[in-house]
Amino acid sequence: MKKRSKTIPFAKNAQGLETNAQGLKTLEPERRRLFFAVMITFPLIVLGLLELGLRIFNYGGELDLVVKTKVGDREFYSINRSVARRYFAQAGTTIPEPADDKFEITKGKNTKRIFCLGESTMAGFPYEFHATAPGFLRDRLRTQFPQYNIEVINVGLSAVSSFVILDFIHDLVDYEPDLFVVYVGHNEFYGAYGVGSTVAIKGGAWMTRLTLGLLRIKTFLLLRDAYAGMLNWLSSGDAKKPTGSMMQQMAATQIILLHSPLYEQAREIYRENLTQMIETAQSENVPIMFSTLVSNLKDQPPLVSAFGESTSEAQKEKWQRFVTDGDSSVVRYAWPTAIQNYQAATRADTQNATGFFKLGQTYLRLTATDVAKDAFILAKDRDALRFRATEEFQNVLIATCREYNVPLARTDSAFAANSPWGIAGGELILEHLHPNVKGYFLMGKTFVHAMKKNSLLARADDWAATPSPSDSALFEQSTIAEFDETVGRLKVEFLKRRWPFNTGTTNYEFVAANPIESVAFRYVQQGIAWSDARYLLAEYYAGIKRFDLARKECLAVAKVIPFSYNPLLRVADYYRMEGKRDESKKAYERCIAVEENPYAHIKLGLTYLEEENSGKAAQELEKAMDLNTTFGEKLTVEASSAARYLLGVAYAKSGMVEKAKAELNRAIAINPNNTDARDVLRQLGDR
Repeated sequence: MKKRSKTIPFAKNAQGLETNAQGLKTLEPERRRLFFAVMITFPLIVLGLLELGLRIFNYGGELDLVVKTKVGDREFYSINRSVARRYFAQAGTTIPEPADDKFEITKGKNTKRIFCLGESTMAGFPYEFHATAPGFLRDRLRTQFPQYNIEVINVGLSAVSSFVILDFIHDLVDYEPDLFVVYVGHNEFYGAYGVGSTVAIKGGAWMTRLTLGLLRIKTFLLLRDAYAGMLNWLSSGDAKKPTGSMMQQMAATQIILLHSPLYEQAREIYRENLTQMIETAQSENVPIMFSTLVSNLKDQPPLVSAFGESTSEAQKEKWQRFVTDGDSSVVRYAWPTAIQNYQAATRADTQNATGFFKLGQTYLRLTATDVAKDAFILAKDRDALRFRATEEFQNVLIATCREYNVPLARTDSAFAANSPWGIAGGELILEHLHPNVKGYFLMGKTFVHAMKKNSLLARADDWAATPSPSDSALFEQSTIAEFDETVGRLKVEFLKRRWPFNTGTTNYEFVAANPIESVAFRYVQQGIAWSDARYLLAEYYAGIKRFDLARKECLAVAKVIPFSYNPLLRVADYYRMEGKRDESKKAYERCIAVEENPYAHIKLGLTYLEEENSGKAAQELEKAMDLNTTFGEKLTVEASSAARYLLGVAYAKSGMVEKAKAELNRAIAINPNNTDARDVLRQLGDR
């Protein structure tokens, strides 16, 4: 029989508190409500104070995607190179960095602003800055529409999945974009938050999206870092330094079969994230355009071939026998027999990618290009190490864009049309999926064609009014040089000597064959800054009297830091050194137009003195002296004394003897070793 609980009567004591028969005290209803209110709000107040303190002390550093920066006296928005630390917390993983592209804080009426988002291909690996698809896109649009201030901001970031790209779009809609250009799909397995990645959130896609939102809160960031640190301490006791290639660091699940549960999960997440990108952009009335994906079909063997889970040992042996017989037939040039054997192998196991790849190679030897391409695609799709998107992912992208009526740049078709036999390979792609310079140039061209076709950025009439510039002129304008090609080649050589391309020794002794390779090697090994490397090469070219190449190196830097006088000053100097006085004057004036500085005025003053135009020389030198009092970077003692000396000479030639003497004395006071100033003073009769 079930016992009935007893009800204990309450009575009020003298203090107004209720007491039960056991002497327990409870609060009156009003005070009870106050008590619970305090209990609920106190932790929130503590968390709020903690969050405030973390923000005051800037815990974790600046992790916003867009930050403010100064170039000279001007302030700009810039992509934050440290933003990836928001997503990568665990030890042992290299943290990628985006380009720190800059754009106006107050957007001008004639400004067209494009954000290019994506993974390492959009970032431009293995190249830098102007030798990327966004760089080539910028050149084309600026040539096509000189009436606009074209801003193309590269927000590409290596080793990230569509989750991060979606997160970036949520941020960037606040910065007045005129267009998003998105290239994403290869990193859905091993990019940050991919289903097979070392950087992942358990709990499904909704938990990942929630986590990405919470990462903007410093308190959550503190908890995340503490958890990651604890896991690292439990696993090793010491912070692990990144080892291996970035590909190796990111790949947690290294075999993912076609249509396996993880594969299907990644495909659905990709579809959902594409949809959310489109809906986010459209909700803010921002046009968005996607690009189809490209990868190396013809010249990249499968990184990992794996048998299907249901394949028996007998079938595996049969598969191996067919492949061996096919290889023997290839050696004997018995192409039809080889094809029969490789086809039999693909029937013995439909998952193993190697049989399909060998079949494609053999068909290509017979110039059966269509079936060869089909076989190469089947091989790529069955590569169990999923660093290349499958055709199903490509079709998801195409179908989603069609459903939402979103423009799509068919980069895959452009690569096929510009490849032998219509099959993308080593002619345009460096390794498994990153284009070479020619490939990135083609990507930029394809983006522009899609914009024109869909009247993006400008009306159809405006597109039609301006003829497209020639490829040769645009490539020359890009300032791509041997240094760029060499840097890309070195990076890929280092990459392909590591997993998954090479599972053996990674030792590589590089011996530079020329000064260009020497400087490029120093840069790739992070010994010197990119701009310093270009300036070193400019000095080398000037030393061998190749002033045209010296200027090209400096113009490359000017494209990356377009608001700085420094590279343009060097361009003008190399014109002067070559004896091209008129060109040097124009270049000094362009330098001043970009950023006022005393150096260009001094060089112009000297040039006018050489032309016996003392009046204009004095004007330039006076301006230089005035700037030296306000310019952030002061002239050296020697430069300041030399400028005063030149101004004194200009005054003397203009008949202003007293002013000349005053400037010459100033020059000597600044630098007593200025013998030129003393000599001119003697000539003026003043010792």
